[in-house]
Amino acid sequence: MNIQAFEEQSGASAERPPVLVVRHGRGRTGGSTFLDFLIQRARRAGREVIIGDGDKGNPTLAAFYPAEEQDGARQPISADIADVSEWVTTLSGEMALRKASLVLDLGGGDRVLAEHARDMNLPEFCEDVGATALGVFMIGPDKDDFEHVLSIFRAGYFRAEHSILVLNYNLVKAGKNAVSAFEWLESHSGYSEMLKRGSVIRMEKLACMEVMRAEGLSLNEAIEGRRGKSGVPFDPARAYQVKVWMNKMEKQFRTYGIEDWLP
Repeated sequence: MNIQAFEEQSGASAERPPVLVVRHGRGRTGGSTFLDFLIQRARRAGREVIIGDGDKGNPTLAAFYPAEEQDGARQPISADIADVSEWVTTLSGEMALRKASLVLDLGGGDRVLAEHARDMNLPEFCEDVGATALGVFMIGPDKDDFEHVLSIFRAGYFRAEHSILVLNYNLVKAGKNAVSAFEWLESHSGYSEMLKRGSVIRMEKLACMEVMRAEGLSLNEAIEGRRGKSGVPFDPARAYQVKVWMNKMEKQFRTYGIEDWLP
């Protein structure tokens, strides 16, 4: 499919309630890539998105969307939990005032959410201001990845209206079957527990992922053939791979009926 076809697929009405998205999961589980995709599809459809990157140790979204650029990522003044918690409150208020969606990447996030929940229940705040809350749980084939997000889910710091469990097939080691790598998950009691409040999405392997990230390109920059860190335009073959990957993700959103959950 060409880029225009993708735009038409993700071009649902710009008139929809704002969405507060909070990413949960350990580092290296692909959360920044998934959030980048949500941001790109929303902006292509003309919907405003505020980006918050609270991971001071590995600020991936802030690298994709520099603060000095228009609508660039916002970061807290420090990694101190109190500072990050105050930053979350400020961005949430801005979301309500601007009626724009807010995408938050808090790194591990559980300590920040635990601190913030003492003063403010974010999902209840969303309901009060006419927004919806979405929890994104990133899961790799390592069982510890799931145990980590399950502990956050059960703690209830951010009991969102909707939840998406994202199985990252990019993390399956070469030579292993991607489907079998996650077979253990279906027999885990916590899996069905989490699915009662949400849906599961498979984030398939993107062959050029490492090249794209090494160039420091977002998904949209890659499909547009932008120049990366090397100064060389991203080549058309790899741009096509990214485009196909994005269309596969879009198809899953339609298949599982979760398009309206997204920013």
